[in-house]
Amino acid sequence: MAKALHSRWLQLIIILSSTIFNKTTKLLNVGCGLKIAKNGNWTNIDMGTQSTANVIRCNLLNGFPFGDDEFDVVYHSQVLEHFPKDKSAYFIAECFRVLKPGGILRVVVPDLEDIARTYLDQLQALRTRPTQESEVRYDWILLEMYDQTVRNFSGGDMAIYLQNLDRGKISFIEDRIGRVGRSIVESVIPRTTPAISKSNNFVKSTLRSLRDSLLPQLKTMKQKEILSTELENIGRFRRGGEIHYWMYDEYSLMRLLKQAGFQNIKRMSADSSMVDQWTSFQLDIIDGHVCDPTSLFMEAIK
Repeated sequence: MAKALHSRWLQLIIILSSTIFNKTTKLLNVGCGLKIAKNGNWTNIDMGTQSTANVIRCNLLNGFPFGDDEFDVVYHSQVLEHFPKDKSAYFIAECFRVLKPGGILRVVVPDLEDIARTYLDQLQALRTRPTQESEVRYDWILLEMYDQTVRNFSGGDMAIYLQNLDRGKISFIEDRIGRVGRSIVESVIPRTTPAISKSNNFVKSTLRSLRDSLLPQLKTMKQKEILSTELENIGRFRRGGEIHYWMYDEYSLMRLLKQAGFQNIKRMSADSSMVDQWTSFQLDIIDGHVCDPTSLFMEAIK
């Protein structure tokens, strides 16, 4: 009887302590985008206010608008890779600065090792047992490796690839990028090109030829103007935050965290964390679906 009563009291203490943790613990979601925690005492910050929720807008390249030792937990997912390599140490140092002693940093990034291994597996599959499916997998993993680094327009070749892919062949892609992948696939709308009549084409071609023959200098000036505008648009896009500037594996990310002063650095998973009741916040797992199943999940303590 006494043992059963003691067990009930212990369970009650655990429940009460967890409740107190959720209410008093200060948590910071950096580069949140549209990913907002379902509960908890969270502060959300981002470069731009994409969400209707309460998000503080700030230039993360210039640091965080908070004092030292303010937060118990700092979290960012799919953010670090968007920082130039020479800015990454400062960004992680800011995470360290705003954390309380003993606070936890949780970082989620694309896993370079996983991508590289998957690429080698698909390359070998094409060499030994080539199929249409293995070719789809090979094409996608190359895009996953390079496209978001080299693209010059929003969505890049990934969006074009998905638009032209048979929906029956996207399971591999959805498995790799999880809930995020499903939302991307659902949002892709096949592009349509309006038909232009042959007569219109003929008239335009004639006028173009006349212009080019009479005013060659105008053509040269126009080409330079078009090229200049295109380069400006590309530059503006590449500075807009969509591209990946660097990639990380377990070793390089651990080294970066260690250099900032973090200790007890561990690889975690989407559903494992040193943060109490992590999955209840529904940041890495939303409605039972992992957002980024092939990503690298790391945690460290200040």
